[in-house]
Amino acid sequence: MSVLLCVHDAEKTLRRAVESVQNQTLRNVELVAVDAGSEDSSVRMLDTFMERDIRVVVEHLPACSREEALDAAFERARGEYIVVMDADGWFDATYLQKLVDTAESEHVDLVVGGVTVQIETPRRRIDLETDETPVIYRTQHDFRTGSWEHFASGRLSPASAKLFDRARAAANKLRFNADNGNDHGFTFGYLRDVERVAFTGGGYHVHREVPEEHGVELARELYRDIGDEYEAVIELLRGWGLEGDAASMTMIQGRYLELLALCVEAACATQTGDTSADVRALVGQMIFDERAQLAAGVGLPRDGAARALIGPIKSQNVPLAIMQARLLSMVRRGAPATLAPDAFL
Repeated sequence: MSVLLCVHDAEKTLRRAVESVQNQTLRNVELVAVDAGSEDSSVRMLDTFMERDIRVVVEHLPACSREEALDAAFERARGEYIVVMDADGWFDATYLQKLVDTAESEHVDLVVGGVTVQIETPRRRIDLETDETPVIYRTQHDFRTGSWEHFASGRLSPASAKLFDRARAAANKLRFNADNGNDHGFTFGYLRDVERVAFTGGGYHVHREVPEEHGVELARELYRDIGDEYEAVIELLRGWGLEGDAASMTMIQGRYLELLALCVEAACATQTGDTSADVRALVGQMIFDERAQLAAGVGLPRDGAARALIGPIKSQNVPLAIMQARLLSMVRRGAPATLAPDAFL
């Protein structure tokens, strides 16, 4: 088993992350940590861990993206399986053993673990958890037709908290740095022809500090990311022959609305110094887009903020969309508790 870890200026959380791997009940595990140009004490800490534990492998790179660092870690990995973790995350002591036991006892190609994301805002902390219900798909058909539920919950897209077969990933020439700004391309590439998949309970935790006021710049970045994910899911479903499947399409449209609502709310933050014209322009771009129009017509979002946005999208009413977003922000004052954890992974 190889755990892949990208580190960049993570001195506050790195020790907990590394020690959670060292303290696993699964002993046959290596930690492949790649430093992506850190300027804090992370560099020294990693070297110390490597000197004291032969299971820790460290590579130092100039400043690079998380995905580039994960590709470097993947090249160094030697375990039969790989698991991606975050420098601000940590495992329960039995987490990796459960993933391996599930893979081997159930003869599956992919194991998707549970995640708890702790969102820390200036006003409060919110815990977002994935569904803990164990599910095993023993055929490719069963997994594909049931995958919509797991895309909707946010469990399938990120590379974190999943057990991949390293040889299978290498044979398919998968890469984390797939020019889309996140590691989802690796996951979608693996899902393309996977046959047997298991979903297990939790045991992986991530702590994220999120400012309450976001602004246009972050909203624009989030909007680009959700568009990339939307297109990737559509392409995957098309490859599976499920592009016209009602359940799958209702899922992807509803999920797109949920994440779009997060983008609109971020753009409408009131204390960022963004001009009204910039906010209106970005919100208009988001709700006039054909993806948003389609999603508003057929999607069934679970999040109240997304449901409140359906009317303004259908009528292409930018002022109403902004007003709804700001009202919701005033009510909840923090990260939306109904969003899936992967929105912050």
